[in-house]
Amino acid sequence: MEFWLELVELYEYKVQDLMEGRVPRGGRRGLALLRDELLRAPLEPPLQRRLMEADRAYRLHQGAPAQHPRPGHGGQSTWTAPPTADSDESRAWEELQLLQWHQRASVQTRELTLRWQREPEFAHLRVLYTVIENAERLARPGTQPLAVPPAHDALMDLHDPEVTGRLAAALSLLLLTEDGRARVRAALSAVHAEPFPRHPDEDVLAARITAAEREPLSFEARETLIRALRAEYPLPRDPRERPAIRAAARHVAQLLDPILDALPKPTLNGAPQGSILFAQHPGSAMRVPDDGAERLTVYLRGGGSTRWRGLNIEWQPIGPNWQVQVGPQLTLLRPGAPLPDRAQLLKLPDQQLRALISGAHMTLVVESQTALELGRRASTARATALLLNPAVDFAVLRLARAAAQVMRGGALQLDKLTPDSARKYGDATPDVLLSFARKGVETLVARLARLSTDEAAQAFRRAAQALGLHRVVADRLHAALHIALHDPETLPPGKPGTQLELTETGGFSSVVLQDEPLFIQVGARGVTVRWDYKGELVVMMPGLAPMVLHDLLVARLPVGNLLLVRHGSWLGAALTGDLPVVTLEAAELSTEDIRVTN
Repeated sequence: MEFWLELVELYEYKVQDLMEGRVPRGGRRGLALLRDELLRAPLEPPLQRRLMEADRAYRLHQGAPAQHPRPGHGGQSTWTAPPTADSDESRAWEELQLLQWHQRASVQTRELTLRWQREPEFAHLRVLYTVIENAERLARPGTQPLAVPPAHDALMDLHDPEVTGRLAAALSLLLLTEDGRARVRAALSAVHAEPFPRHPDEDVLAARITAAEREPLSFEARETLIRALRAEYPLPRDPRERPAIRAAARHVAQLLDPILDALPKPTLNGAPQGSILFAQHPGSAMRVPDDGAERLTVYLRGGGSTRWRGLNIEWQPIGPNWQVQVGPQLTLLRPGAPLPDRAQLLKLPDQQLRALISGAHMTLVVESQTALELGRRASTARATALLLNPAVDFAVLRLARAAAQVMRGGALQLDKLTPDSARKYGDATPDVLLSFARKGVETLVARLARLSTDEAAQAFRRAAQALGLHRVVADRLHAALHIALHDPETLPPGKPGTQLELTETGGFSSVVLQDEPLFIQVGARGVTVRWDYKGELVVMMPGLAPMVLHDLLVARLPVGNLLLVRHGSWLGAALTGDLPVVTLEAAELSTEDIRVTN
């Protein structure tokens, strides 16, 4: 450290020479080389602070307009005007706040679409699809608004997580601009007022049917002609759907309100005090990076490297862009890219960071590794719960085994997948059955990683057809596994507590476990989670043997499936019901009123 101390003192002397109007010993190039070396050096915090103080004076001298010395002072004044609301720094700060909000909003909207995808009739997703489409149509005057589509419109594929992911992305993109937000609100209001606006061709159809009724034809020929005319036009929607769609529209609006309320407000005085490392203005300049903070904003032209949260961070300009290295990860940030594309995810061995760029200002945001791991466990638990559904002789568990056979490339061994083969599942203890189902989920997720989405979808549908199950069952299972692999859900931050109440919304709640037991209210049933004398976390429910919660637990209760996931002291809990299991036989009986078995 004596070596670095001497170099920092040398840098301070050289900067002082420069400030007092003298050429520093070794010249300006020598000063610049020494500065670059020190900015990359592994300095102790006290020495780092001294370096930052000297470097701030150096940068102010390099970038500030000439000032007259104050009386009694031989050196040049380091005062600069404070940033104004329309300065480059203030604009960059506001844009970075907007980008951080947009990243959070993107996660929240994705979570909503994942939740709504678990609904049997997709009411919320159909509303959202219509709102997005009509909001985009509002930007093209003269286009007709879209009516809310039917529940199982084949053109939408709302069971597909990639489709719902695109819906979430389209919504968050619209919310990024003031005009987009206004169009979303207008479209949502219109859907609530009239979910099924009158189609412009309805009058044409009515006129043609009236003309057909006047034709001198037999009754059978006239009815055939009218049926043919109706087939050319969209059928009118059942007015009994309106209340459910309007209720869904109100709920969508209620859930979007807090996202929009969190939108950052414009600032009058620019960046807050001490908020930007290497800032041009002393008022907003940060002395040293705060290792306890979750984000760091840097003025890239003010330096070339720093150290934060144990990571070496270096950057350099590459044309109009910035090349940034955080630990072992290298990325290119493009200030000229569209706003949504100015974010890059940096995956490090023990954490993830999001890098955001605005002009020459960069913000690094830490994304909790604990939250990511808990999200993966939550998605695995949700897929496991599907396999534990005993309906139609554990049809979903048998489907999972059949799909694994298809994905292995071998012939389907249907003799091992009969309803009689499922008796052993009903006879197994809950812990053994859970372990078997979870292993099945993990096996299928590993196989999905080697297939395209279309190949995987076809494998599940082929397996379902062989077992006499409707493709909707295959699509539901494929979607849950796809999410577990590619798009794990995000749990809300945990807060210390000893009470938790769950409702059958399917969403996860979070709590930080204390030494005291945690009481979970699940409908009329109470569940207690507490540490035992061996240091294990035990889950106790009336009528069931105590179960140990290691990282994941799915317990079947009369009111639904209790999903529990844990990472350290952070526990997530959700209550979800069984989705209907539809057989091909039931579907063939009636296409309008499919019989479901639970």
